[in-house]
Amino acid sequence: MMIKTQLCSAAIAAVLAISMVGGAGANEAGCVTSYDASKDYFPDKVEVKHGAGFSITYTGNTKRIRNDVSGETYVLYQCGTPAPADIATKAGSLQVGNWTKVASVPPKKIALDSAPASAIVEMLGVQSTVAASYKFFTVTSPCMQKQLAELPRVAQSFSRKRGLVRRVSYDVADAGAEWTFTTYGMSDPQSFALNPDGARDMLGKAEWIKFVAAFFNKEAEANKIFADIESRYTAARDKLASRAKKTVGFARYNKVANGTVVSWTIDQPQAWVVQGMADARLSAHSGATTAFNNIDAFYAATADWDVLIDGSIEPLSHGGATIPLWQNLRDGYKFGDGAKNLPYVTANAIYRSDLISSPQNATDYNEHLQIQVDALLEDFAKLASDSGATDTTWYRNLPHQVQVDWRSPGDCKN
Repeated sequence: MMIKTQLCSAAIAAVLAISMVGGAGANEAGCVTSYDASKDYFPDKVEVKHGAGFSITYTGNTKRIRNDVSGETYVLYQCGTPAPADIATKAGSLQVGNWTKVASVPPKKIALDSAPASAIVEMLGVQSTVAASYKFFTVTSPCMQKQLAELPRVAQSFSRKRGLVRRVSYDVADAGAEWTFTTYGMSDPQSFALNPDGARDMLGKAEWIKFVAAFFNKEAEANKIFADIESRYTAARDKLASRAKKTVGFARYNKVANGTVVSWTIDQPQAWVVQGMADARLSAHSGATTAFNNIDAFYAATADWDVLIDGSIEPLSHGGATIPLWQNLRDGYKFGDGAKNLPYVTANAIYRSDLISSPQNATDYNEHLQIQVDALLEDFAKLASDSGATDTTWYRNLPHQVQVDWRSPGDCKN
């Protein structure tokens, strides 16, 4: 099947990037047994070159990472050496936000509550360190699904200190894990936020591979993987430079549980989407998020769109929601005679980013798409097809009724 072949090609490229590193880097693979204050314990280093949203500096036995998205600082020190003593505001204090968190690296066991972290952990080949996951955490990777199904699930604990600030923490100790990769800043001193979705540009998203690698002393591997992604990305971008531009818009219909559509909304994409689409010669619709109570007004506002990316959800009468199909979109957007001249309708160019999903409501949009930006750029370029693309990796064409590629542990081949 073309869809699966395309995804496998991207996955193979990532695996090849790892295998071409040529063995372990110069950084320690485990704890050291003696400490030398004059030694550079991290000869392999990473450098952030794009708008990733984090920075990293190295000094002796420590790495200091500033996550500008979550507003946190992470101080990592080589396992077996002294922990730094100059930490001013550790997480868990009464301070709200701007926490500093400390951990020794590389870890022996970790927990997961971050889909992009899960993808990067697999790319770096350190999935054996995953000892648990948050109880509601889901992924699309079949092999990671299989691994997590055999591991403990951890909960979150809530507490108040002197009734002032509510504290949240993962119960990682119950599973023998040292800390958790998560998606948001929090007071838990054993949690580290991963935020490629907050990057300003596409290659900045891919640089979060370097962020995760720093926790495992895998900087050499990360540099190789990123360099290969960057090379493929720039080659694809340059090849598209002379192509005519098309306009892409983001929208959703808003339906209540009884099936009634109450409004339509034009959404605004994130900065990295706008930049990536520009590299694919697509112009993302600009302007404020706008709601419409009249479908004709919505049609008028989207009359110059060549491509529509849908973000609707289909509510269920008993609660929850499901992934919309083409018939749902036809009903939701009232596609009929009044819409037949809209460019995105005539070109069958209506998509959703849920092509790869799991029955547990995970989509690969939050996982591999966040990192493999070279393959994502190829997807963006295909969205401009004159007849609606069906050979994309992550974007599902609705008018052509491309089916969701459901992923389960049984699909794990490695």
